[in-house]
Amino acid sequence: MSDNAQLIEEMRWQLKQIENRKAENQRLLAGIAGSGHTTVVSPDRSVTVLAGPDGVVSEVRLAPEAMRFDAVTLSRTITAAVREAVAAGVKPSAQPPRQAAPRRPQRPAPADDDPYDTVFDI
Repeated sequence: MSDNAQLIEEMRWQLKQIENRKAENQRLLAGIAGSGHTTVVSPDRSVTVLAGPDGVVSEVRLAPEAMRFDAVTLSRTITAAVREAVAAGVKPSAQPPRQAAPRRPQRPAPADDDPYDTVFDI
């Protein structure tokens, strides 16, 4: 009888662990949803991409139906979804745009006796 009681206790402990993991996953998902992440789903619903507010892709999910596509179709679908998610995830910065660096003055033209200059300024 004590073996049954021990098994029941073990099962209760495992259920508690599962509940704790489930609560932690819910907390993490709520944090992702509340932090400005963007989710993009391909038109055929085979690819889902999650990108952060800085445009960094944090997750790519493939539906089981995606495995039916050939490699070219699947790669195009993934690429299109990633591009859309990155573009949606990038927010315009609050800082004013930076001014372009001033141009360097050009070098004077070489003298007539040296028509070919072998040094290039970049």
